[in-house]
Amino acid sequence: MHAIVFDIGNVLLRFEPQQFLTYLFGADEPLELYHAATFGAPEWLELDRGSLTQEQASDRLKGRYPNLRLQIDRVFDQWFTMLTPIPSSIEALQGLKAARYPVFALSNFHRAAFSYVVQRHEWFSLFDGMTISSQVGANKPEPAIYEALLSRYSLNPAKVVFLDDSLANVQAAEALGIRGIHFSDPEADLAALVDVLGASQDVLVKPKGGVHR
Repeated sequence: MHAIVFDIGNVLLRFEPQQFLTYLFGADEPLELYHAATFGAPEWLELDRGSLTQEQASDRLKGRYPNLRLQIDRVFDQWFTMLTPIPSSIEALQGLKAARYPVFALSNFHRAAFSYVVQRHEWFSLFDGMTISSQVGANKPEPAIYEALLSRYSLNPAKVVFLDDSLANVQAAEALGIRGIHFSDPEADLAALVDVLGASQDVLVKPKGGVHR
């Protein structure tokens, strides 16, 4: 039986920084600059790696962009709110778990943000295991994070299917022998997953009786 590995951002939870910045500040603001000072900054990757706390990253960015201190504070105070579930993907996770497929998460995620979403969404308890960048000190597409997943849960890469919205992350997984699906169209890509599994489309539907953990 295949094990299914889900990325989190833009596979299970929406992560749309440009839309968030537009909502927060309005379309007439210099949003590209705000993006460069937050989501696009090198510190964002260090947050994913777990080498900075959110407070440390914010302080560094405000030192580099002193004229944007208020904007940076607003982003860091509120960006978690954009992390909302993608219903079709959550239902697929529930259906796969109910069908007894092993399900795992592999994601680049900040420590504080990951703690927030895990406490907010009970479906995280369905995973048989989770490998998170800030917990292992490596980011996708670095090989070390995939190797940590495979080693920690004794997974055979030839029997793993990995869904991620980043093509670079999928290609890195495939270089290690993992079957990758570039997740850009939920309906089509979940159907592709079913084809790989050789299962019925019904496997993607949450059972009415609930899901056994």
